[in-house]
Amino acid sequence: MKNKFSKNLIRTTSVSMAVCLSLSVTGCGAMSQSDDQNASVSTGEASGTADIETSGVGAFDTATVSDTAENTVEGKEEHVDDSKAIELKTVDTDGNSYKDSRVYVQKIDGLSDDFMRGVDISSYLSEEESGVVFKDYDGNDIDSQGFFDLLSDSGVNYIRIRVWNDPYDEDGNGYGGGNCDIDRAVVMGQYATNAGMKAYIDFHYSDFWADPNKQMSPKAWDGMSISERETALYDYTKESLQKLKDAGVDVGLVSIGNETDPGMAGVTSNHEKCRLYSAGSRAVREVIPDAYVAVHYSNPQRDYMEIAKMLSDEDVDYDVFATSYYPYWHGTLDNLTQTLKNVADTYDKKVMVAETSWAYTLDDGDGSGNTVAKGSNDDDSEYSISVQGQSEVIRNVIKAVADVGEAGIGMFYWEPAWIPVNVYADTTDNAEQILKENTIAWEKYGSGWASSYAGGYDPDDAGKYYGGSSWDNQALFDFAGYPLDSLKTFEYVYTGNEIEGMEFEGAITPAEVTVSLGEDIASYLPSTVKGEYTGGARLDLPVEWDDCSDISEFGEYKVFGTVTDILSQDENNTSRVIIKVNVLPDSLLINSDFETGDDSGWEISGNGAWVDSEDVFRGEYGLHFWSETEVMFTASQDYIAAKSGNYTASMMIQGGDAGDDQEITITITNNTKGTSVTADTTVTGWLEWTNPTTDTLEVEEGDELTVTISVKTAPGGWGTIDDAYLYMVK
Repeated sequence: MKNKFSKNLIRTTSVSMAVCLSLSVTGCGAMSQSDDQNASVSTGEASGTADIETSGVGAFDTATVSDTAENTVEGKEEHVDDSKAIELKTVDTDGNSYKDSRVYVQKIDGLSDDFMRGVDISSYLSEEESGVVFKDYDGNDIDSQGFFDLLSDSGVNYIRIRVWNDPYDEDGNGYGGGNCDIDRAVVMGQYATNAGMKAYIDFHYSDFWADPNKQMSPKAWDGMSISERETALYDYTKESLQKLKDAGVDVGLVSIGNETDPGMAGVTSNHEKCRLYSAGSRAVREVIPDAYVAVHYSNPQRDYMEIAKMLSDEDVDYDVFATSYYPYWHGTLDNLTQTLKNVADTYDKKVMVAETSWAYTLDDGDGSGNTVAKGSNDDDSEYSISVQGQSEVIRNVIKAVADVGEAGIGMFYWEPAWIPVNVYADTTDNAEQILKENTIAWEKYGSGWASSYAGGYDPDDAGKYYGGSSWDNQALFDFAGYPLDSLKTFEYVYTGNEIEGMEFEGAITPAEVTVSLGEDIASYLPSTVKGEYTGGARLDLPVEWDDCSDISEFGEYKVFGTVTDILSQDENNTSRVIIKVNVLPDSLLINSDFETGDDSGWEISGNGAWVDSEDVFRGEYGLHFWSETEVMFTASQDYIAAKSGNYTASMMIQGGDAGDDQEITITITNNTKGTSVTADTTVTGWLEWTNPTTDTLEVEEGDELTVTISVKTAPGGWGTIDDAYLYMVK
């Protein structure tokens, strides 16, 4: 995922893939709070323009936290009374308890019994040490083994555990985020094995979060040459796996690095990274030869075929190509399936989703702010923010991987048990005390995304934004520790699950479709749309679209369709739905959509622009831009008018961090007549597309025209240009 905890926006970029907010919006698997443009959601990494409010941890200086942390009973914090906050935060706006929400699940036909249905519970021990108590479905308190048994009974068959080399400062204070060293992995691995589940060991090869935003070297490896680093990584991997093996942990999968798009263990070149992959893989083969070896990247909207080819060319020994997939940031499930299938079929690899998640509420439960909140990553209409929405994401991502075929082997949900130590609501009289107690626990037991002690290792991120979890509202347990029915989805995908009282309430308007003039519009229209039912369920329903073959000019159109309720016995229980169709004109420019995969036809000069496959408007490629320094470039193309008439130019553009003085324009110049028209725009956020279109320019046959795109941003500005068109207005 992207960095789930950082104050950053989560976005994908060609430099780093997905941005993770500090718990990592990284999405995953890794957390980072930095404002660096290279982060995306992985691990949570995230995209968009959603600033995350920090927990206010800075309000309690380290001395105060340390002093207060001494006042514990038998090693655990004395919990404040959070019953009022629990009462407020464990029910929805209608007063219905989240733990009582039942889920409708469509059975997945033909799903293999061996399909990995996993969850990442890396923060569990820190949660337990902080005093968090989990419940079973009947509301009974459960101990650690009972917790893992509950997961198994709910259909989970794999546990994912991240491992950091040395997540402690020189005085032994933990960095937070679960303080995930190998010894803690052994403990959780034993619980999982006792519950009949296998372990997926996720080596970060860092002392703290590794994700698309950063891949820091472990302290002990600083200054090493690549050869020395290879040896150190091999030795560390082998010793760690031997500890797990000796402890009887059933390890079925090992990841050599976490979301290693920009590098791994302090190296950045692909060649050196691949040497480290191979060293880690060799250690796995020697200690646990039956375990799968995985590599893990962060965003399936990247050109994974290029990455897979690089791995093949470098002769990396691995079994599984894994990706993070967060519906907020990482595109469609169809693209996920096709991207993984391309890698599997071409390079004979297994494929899987290593991280995914969804929010069941927009509330914050610990006082630390959330990656997904009101106005932040909450506007995806495909799934509702609800327990039902969570279930649908789990089910649909499993199906998307299974649709790859036999090579699609698994899906893991990220941190479903990272819930508040004490439930926080800013409206309660003791809110300040609850936040203070949470802060103490985050510092002492590592149950927040980062403690202040991590600042020495990660000063630019953890050193500024240490605090709690921005992921608590995406857990599969409510804030009070009760399991949600969405957790049972791992079992229900085999059997299906119906709930009483579900009635069809109508179809949800699907996303608009963009096609070029002359293309078969019907072939672009979806075969299913989402239908909404009582209880928040959104199911894929068949749709029959009205005839649209008479559309013969460019412009915006509305096409109607008929949606049929699949749960009703009455075949006439239907609903009408509208889809917006944007028909683009025939562009007079060469390679106007950059689909050649390069800049053919364009003259590009200046700094910061290249053709890439990330964050495109449509198709596979666009003109991407980013630079650590000021972005300043032009892309131009000449055209000799074949006809007299009025001409205009337009483009699609998205991006961010461009600064208050950004200058972005598209211009048509009639060089013959010395006239021109210009449209300007600004970039306002990840995938927030604008469509600057010039006024018309009078042109006569034979006139020489030039279309010029000009972009100037502050250092760190980024974005994508696509569908840059010149056309004649009729």
